[in-house]
Amino acid sequence: MSTYWMAIAGCALLSFALTAAQKNRYHLKWNTVILFGCLAVPLALLAGRGVYFLVSLDWIVSRQIPFWQMAEGKFLLYGAVLGGILAAVIAAGATRQRTAGILDAAAAGAALMIAGERFCEYLIGMGYGIGIQEWFDPIYEWSMIEWENPEILYRFPFGIQDYYHDWHFAVNLLEGIWAIVIVIVLLKGRQRRPGAAAVRMMAMYAAGQIVLESLRKDEVLKWSFVQVNQLLSAVILVGLLLLCWILQDAEVRKWRELLLSVGGILLLAGVVILMEFALDQKIVFLYWMRGDVSYLIEALCCVGMLLLVMKAWRKGFPILAEDTGKGTRK
Repeated sequence: MSTYWMAIAGCALLSFALTAAQKNRYHLKWNTVILFGCLAVPLALLAGRGVYFLVSLDWIVSRQIPFWQMAEGKFLLYGAVLGGILAAVIAAGATRQRTAGILDAAAAGAALMIAGERFCEYLIGMGYGIGIQEWFDPIYEWSMIEWENPEILYRFPFGIQDYYHDWHFAVNLLEGIWAIVIVIVLLKGRQRRPGAAAVRMMAMYAAGQIVLESLRKDEVLKWSFVQVNQLLSAVILVGLLLLCWILQDAEVRKWRELLLSVGGILLLAGVVILMEFALDQKIVFLYWMRGDVSYLIEALCCVGMLLLVMKAWRKGFPILAEDTGKGTRK
């Protein structure tokens, strides 16, 4: 466990370095970056821990895990994001800079931190999905592909061994790769209205996490049969869509477009829920559907939800004039 936390500390330093590298792009002072960096880590840890305990029904009932015993894990990433936002608000107020600018500068660093944390899960045997042998065994009807001897996948980075030394798919690998994709997209993005990078990062992460959380089979936080992170991700996507719509200029803001987009996200979320029931074999007419087909449909729905949010995002966060080489905004 100590190796894991040392690796996490290294990821935090890399995240801070990337945030500092964005200082000039978002017109931040050094004292703002340093203050934010000093506040972000402790506040993210506290908020991530606090929100986990607030939404964990098991802890509310049993209260067997001490709050300050953080070495045991039990964090919620969306809580850590709230801690980062609070750090940005405090740093902005103390140094008289814009909160949105700090969040934009920290967005790529936050995604890099997520990627590092996911990759570090190899060190503690977490972040795994369904058993590799079970997935390809036709008896379990998970995959349309039959593979009698998938031992080539019984190794790093494709697989992770659980407590019983059985090999499972490394879902943390997919989560880490998706976070790296987010980093690349943010670094290559053009300069837009303040807050654009932070919103884009959250939208991409939330959309991806809906299907990636479904793939995880280790310690997944649930309310009955509902996976908390999936629900929070869907709510965040709707919230970001509303924010992007509110920020649009009056001449381009249309109620009809908002209602269609919100309706589209809810419809796609409904399809995801249907696929979750199909995976649990709770819908008779979908018994024929294999797991890989269900996950593919979920992934396509997540892409659709992200595209709907990004459509509103482009209008709510237009490209700034200095990044177009012209005198007006696009």
